[in-house]
Amino acid sequence: MLTAYQEGTGALCGDWSMERELALCEEAGFDTIEIRSDRLLSYLSGHSIGELKAFFAGSRMRPRCMGGSFIFPELFEGGSPEAAGLDGEVLSRAVAAMDAAEKIGDRAYLVINHILNAGTPFMPIDILDQDYPYGRERVTEFTARILRQFCRLAEDHGLSIAFEPVCGRGGSVKTMDHALEIIEATGCRNIGLCIDSFNQFIYEFKSDFSCYGIIPPEKIITAHVNNADDLPPGVLAPPHRRFVDSGVIDLDNFMGNLKAIGYSGPISVEVLRPEYYAKPLEWVIKEAYRTTKALVDRHS
Repeated sequence: MLTAYQEGTGALCGDWSMERELALCEEAGFDTIEIRSDRLLSYLSGHSIGELKAFFAGSRMRPRCMGGSFIFPELFEGGSPEAAGLDGEVLSRAVAAMDAAEKIGDRAYLVINHILNAGTPFMPIDILDQDYPYGRERVTEFTARILRQFCRLAEDHGLSIAFEPVCGRGGSVKTMDHALEIIEATGCRNIGLCIDSFNQFIYEFKSDFSCYGIIPPEKIITAHVNNADDLPPGVLAPPHRRFVDSGVIDLDNFMGNLKAIGYSGPISVEVLRPEYYAKPLEWVIKEAYRTTKALVDRHS
């Protein structure tokens, strides 16, 4: 398995810059990196795609999965000038990120399932105290329809779509069998899964990752890993994620189930913790690598 870094882990550090982040990740020893599209846009305000391409041309570290887009049931349906405008904004951001991903040698573009949202379509905030309102059949229909369009766009850039289910109370896709059903319903070949230990844990607040046993390993594009504070349902949220060396999630169970199906791809640390953002980027990256590498080595 590969030790990987998801850019959200240090993206909001006060001393963040992509050029520093890339250099520090390579120095630390990460095998792959997943670039966030919002951070890419920030980088491009003063740099070119050519510069980013040149970095990876001379680096042993490889890009893996550009992220990403959140979906919602009405996406790509139009119906009003406002809806059509939002569709266009989602598409333009996705196409720009896919174009960059193709040029730097990325393999996939991330798309996240619908979650009940108190934020914006581009940066949702999970609603923790409401059940998801739509049934499985409706979710399969609109999710497959939307993913099909993303797959077409990705195919134009030689990419796959990595579909990430957020399985909590307000998430539309709760189980891996439903996620695989949706992938099958797209009828597309260039689509797989991004699995995430936190996103699976919040389904039933159990460290039972045997659900991964039904996934063909080639259908996992990347695996996000993180631990979490010991907080109850309705309180535990993405900002309570933490590095993998401590927390309430049994990550040996997570890794053991991935190993059992023959998965050998990236184990990508993704931690979205304000406490870490308050620290220097160099500290975040060194700790992210040290703790994740120890977990990966234990199961290699």
